[in-house]
Amino acid sequence: MSAFFASYRNECEKLLRRKKYIVFLFIGLAVCAVWTLLGRILTDFIRMQSGYFFVFTPTPMGALPFFLQIFVPFLMFMAATDLITVEGAENTMKAAMCRPVERWKLYASKILAVETYAAAYLGCIFVICALLTQTLGKALAINELLTAFASYALTLIPLLILACFAALVALFGRSGTLVMFLLILFYIALNALPVFFPVLTEMLFTSYLGWHRLWIGALPGASKLLHMLVIVLGYGTVFFTAGSLLFDRKDY
Repeated sequence: MSAFFASYRNECEKLLRRKKYIVFLFIGLAVCAVWTLLGRILTDFIRMQSGYFFVFTPTPMGALPFFLQIFVPFLMFMAATDLITVEGAENTMKAAMCRPVERWKLYASKILAVETYAAAYLGCIFVICALLTQTLGKALAINELLTAFASYALTLIPLLILACFAALVALFGRSGTLVMFLLILFYIALNALPVFFPVLTEMLFTSYLGWHRLWIGALPGASKLLHMLVIVLGYGTVFFTAGSLLFDRKDY
């Protein structure tokens, strides 16, 4: 396991050395700050004009769907492309394979590094939104903050499936730009299909990115929860197994 953790740390360091990931993190924090400022101005304006008090500052739960559906998937696709497709095209993958770590563990460490970046990104969004809400908006109770934190934590499971999917697609390309285009195209298509074919909603893994709503509200029956878990874990198993087998046979 020491070799795996060393490989995992190395993959995380690769992402941190690319300044664009730090820049995108600050962009996300800036979006929250601007959102808060505009929301505060709009709140004060409506209160002065009508006397009613509406809160437009981004609470952690209010900001989660926006970042979860748009920002975070895009960043995960970019990270998977950099760690797999770009490394393969630049022949830097051979250096990683020279280390005393099995190929499937190297592949798993790359997926885990992508997931870690997504978790860190969402963690920063949660903290900044919570601070802005407590200081400039309507302060949340402890139980509301704990619920929001649990919701952010629950999203990490479907995001891990998304990371496995992105890694699998990244193995099929030699151009980082082309792989990014395909990943974004696939993601848009998977999110659009349930609109035209509602029967596919429960069958597509992208539909479960927002499954935290089911766990923090009135829980569905045990059979429904088991059905969701089987689908999510099934997708993860298929994506990771197919990806690791392909990565093991790929000639770099």
